[in-house]
Amino acid sequence: MPETLWVNRVKAFGPLIISIDTHGNNLFEQNKKVYNARKAPVIAAINEQIHFIK
Repeated sequence: MPETLWVNRVKAFGPLIISIDTHGNNLFEQNKKVYNARKAPVIAAINEQIHFIK
């Protein structure tokens, strides 16, 4: 059962992800850590290839 019912009237709303976790976990914060960890090596590799542009 949801704790709150929200009624929204909007145009062009989406895509939308709703995450309900009964343990208090935040899906977006957890994934942000994973994405940032994966992003660092990719950015380093790109910077090696484009260092002459700087």
